[in-house]
Amino acid sequence: MGPGMIAVVQFRPRRGARNANLEKLGALARQALEAGAKMVVLPEMAATGYRFPNPEVVRPMSEIPRGPTWRVFGPLAKEFGAWIVIGFVEDNEGKLYNAAIVINPEGKIEVNYRKRLLYIDDHTWANPGDLPYPVWTTPWGVTTLGICMDINDPRFLTHMRKTKPDLLCFPTNWVDEGSDVHRYWMQQLRGWSGVLAVADRWGDEDGVFFSGRSAVFKAGKILAEAPAEGDGFWLVDVPVKPPPAPAPEPASDQ
Repeated sequence: MGPGMIAVVQFRPRRGARNANLEKLGALARQALEAGAKMVVLPEMAATGYRFPNPEVVRPMSEIPRGPTWRVFGPLAKEFGAWIVIGFVEDNEGKLYNAAIVINPEGKIEVNYRKRLLYIDDHTWANPGDLPYPVWTTPWGVTTLGICMDINDPRFLTHMRKTKPDLLCFPTNWVDEGSDVHRYWMQQLRGWSGVLAVADRWGDEDGVFFSGRSAVFKAGKILAEAPAEGDGFWLVDVPVKPPPAPAPEPASDQ
């Protein structure tokens, strides 16, 4: 097991059963961490399901960043000294967001991000994100985060070109529209040679099917790939960046 193991978790949640889903997601994440993962990426709205007709239906499953989702995954991140990224429904003073938290190896929240470009099913209940695209440092280098439709947002693509991150964590609930999702994601990110860690859900809600096919890519090439259906985690060793060399000691005047 190398120091750069990245895992993506694929999962089909039972809509509305947040706590039961969190238990299953926590078990999958633990398995990935026990297998050596130092970064685990889980899907968008991983524990709630995705399609909701109005805010009142989704509100009972909403939470603050240091809520039930963090209480499951914060201790796991600390126990294994790993990074964990997971999507959830955020309630910020009554406003609901399709959000994701990044938990650092100390079990603390490093990033709270809100999806900025909303999909049709987000518009029924969510507010567009009002936070900047996050940038932080992991063993793989400069790291950033986008949620699903963000990959279609010119603002996000400009951020990718300017930041040139080494790693993009990408929780998604990608609707299956019959096209090759891997090819589409790569086309959207053409010209970028970093690592893309995609955690997708699978299955259907109300007859709308999701793509699955979670994957880890490097410079457009697939390093690990899930099938279109099935819960699980997929793990790959991605080289880490060497730490910067220490600054030279100042010359002595003696």
